[in-house]
Amino acid sequence: MVFSFNTTYEDLDSDLYCKVAPKDIDNPEILVINDGLCADIGLDTSELNATILAGQDLTEESIAQAYAGHQYGSFTLLGDGRAMILGEHVHENNRYDIQLKGSGRTPYSGRGDGNATVSSMLREYLYSYAMQNLNIKTSRSLAVIETEETVERRRTEPGAILVRVMNSHIRYGTFQYVAAQVSNELPRFTDYVIDRHYPELNTKDRTYLEFFDAVMQSSIEMVIDWLRVGFIHGVMNTDNMSIDGETFDYGPCAFMNYYDEEAVFSSIDKHGRYAFGNQRPILRWNLERFAEALQPLCAQSALTYDELEDKLDEFEDRFDAQYYTMMRRKLGINSDGEEELVDEFVEWLRKSSADYTNTFLELEMPGTFDDPAFATTEFERLRNKLTAVGLDAELMQEANPRYIPRNYLVEEALDEYIETGDLSKFKRLLTVLKDPYTSTDLGSRFQQPPSREFDTEYVTYCNT
Repeated sequence: MVFSFNTTYEDLDSDLYCKVAPKDIDNPEILVINDGLCADIGLDTSELNATILAGQDLTEESIAQAYAGHQYGSFTLLGDGRAMILGEHVHENNRYDIQLKGSGRTPYSGRGDGNATVSSMLREYLYSYAMQNLNIKTSRSLAVIETEETVERRRTEPGAILVRVMNSHIRYGTFQYVAAQVSNELPRFTDYVIDRHYPELNTKDRTYLEFFDAVMQSSIEMVIDWLRVGFIHGVMNTDNMSIDGETFDYGPCAFMNYYDEEAVFSSIDKHGRYAFGNQRPILRWNLERFAEALQPLCAQSALTYDELEDKLDEFEDRFDAQYYTMMRRKLGINSDGEEELVDEFVEWLRKSSADYTNTFLELEMPGTFDDPAFATTEFERLRNKLTAVGLDAELMQEANPRYIPRNYLVEEALDEYIETGDLSKFKRLLTVLKDPYTSTDLGSRFQQPPSREFDTEYVTYCNT
């Protein structure tokens, strides 16, 4: 079937969104469509075409959401400047936002043109596909639709629309917007979000406090998963933090190759605010801003701000506990404790700057990679220490991917399409990333990091 829309967000205060319509598009073309996602949400691919997916055959009015956010530390009012929600698709009692990205201007566009380049939309499709298969909660990409227009960014490219699917696009920044602009609506809005995302909390005595706790927990789990696979989001503004713990907005993101807690690739992030090793403290900072957005609830309910601060005070211990659990699994340690050994191994990673992904595969299967870092006395000493308490192959295989989207391979695939119109490399990457925890070709080029010079010079862009 096609989409089955029932958009409840429109029942909220009209200050939270604007009615919009996707731009008119001549001759849209489907470049790639996610058959697995279609099946998951009950869509029949035989009934979908480029016209429907590009929003040219609407069954109801689309909306662009208003929100706010701290962008690189500075608060500003925002909104969907090049995106709009076609509707909330309902399948088997599950609700999904169907959003178009690159679908034209909205009242929140400012000086933006509302468009997107085909390379940036293919890039988001690939990264969200990889994250899903890496078992990380994420937005998912249903399709990329190419348009006949041209879009000017760093280079001139064809335009494109991404069809994005999420449990919802409600973010920390949505709460910041409500608190700043329509604070009297905050209880009603919070109740709506709880009903939609955390209905089990309605039976709790301290529902709003438990809601903050649940959001903090889902966010910790999300960032722990990023650290597990070496993912650098690149733009952890509060408007890019999902209330449901879904990773989304794959603009200037990248995967870390050589271990470096200061690794950052975004052209905007001049001071490394969102570097790999800063993602933990930035999450804490963002949660503080989220707590501040909930503060008006304290005057309208039994919630107190002291209770929110007490929950925030639990952050470090909770993050630590989950971090060490994750790292023990990566090292195959099937017991509690061993934090000192984990710390010792991470210190080796810092000093050696070895390839993060391949290090754990080399521990599991010695001799797989011809890397001088793995031939050192120190690495062998650590392997021997781990042998006594860890290196459980089953644990390691579940925690350590064989494949990640190597940044240079992603760029090669995108460049090939822009230059020749050939998606072969792109589709080959999708095939490899379909099952990233299984490898029948250890040592293949898809597991090889780039040169260190490439990483030093590599830059990612928002392309807004």
